[in-house]
Amino acid sequence: MKKRIIVLASGNGSNFEAIVKKLRNKYKIKLISENKNAYVLQRAIKLDIDYELINYKLYKSREEYNQKLFEYLKREEPDLIVLAGYMKILPEYIVEHFENQIINIHPSLLPAFKGLNAIKQAFEYGVKYTGITIHYVNNELDGGKIITQEVVKIEREDTLETLEEKIHKLEHKLYPKVIDKILRLQEVAYEKSLN
Repeated sequence: MKKRIIVLASGNGSNFEAIVKKLRNKYKIKLISENKNAYVLQRAIKLDIDYELINYKLYKSREEYNQKLFEYLKREEPDLIVLAGYMKILPEYIVEHFENQIINIHPSLLPAFKGLNAIKQAFEYGVKYTGITIHYVNNELDGGKIITQEVVKIEREDTLETLEEKIHKLEHKLYPKVIDKILRLQEVAYEKSLN
């Protein structure tokens, strides 16, 4: 049976599309978004990928929304939850229930430039190097165990737009590879446990 990936995304969805294009033949992929206006939903339709809209605005509170998300995730039993531009912070009980099963991609070399607008922060700060970090999610913002990092040099002629382009291009290449590796390692660990 194919391993199951759930991608949580809130916006444009270019990482989601890269993941789908590289991994759809190996794994079952499903999208969840909380934003009814997110372009990622159009990408899911175009790519013929199953999706669920859990519209944040229809819930009375963040807690009510989080409970609905939690129920849905438990029902789906994903092997890996992949955050790809998901603009909500997962509550502790979801992170703890799915410990070491949730990963995130962040457009900086963590621990530098945590949080929102990391590319802009790095560019305006004037660092010579930035990059991307893929990490496990824990209960500290962008603070989970680092899986891998890749460096991007900021050239003198770079603008914020060209830097964003370079970082996104690298994300689209690296994220699917890391997801595939994690799921293959899960498979190996499972097979060992049977012996």
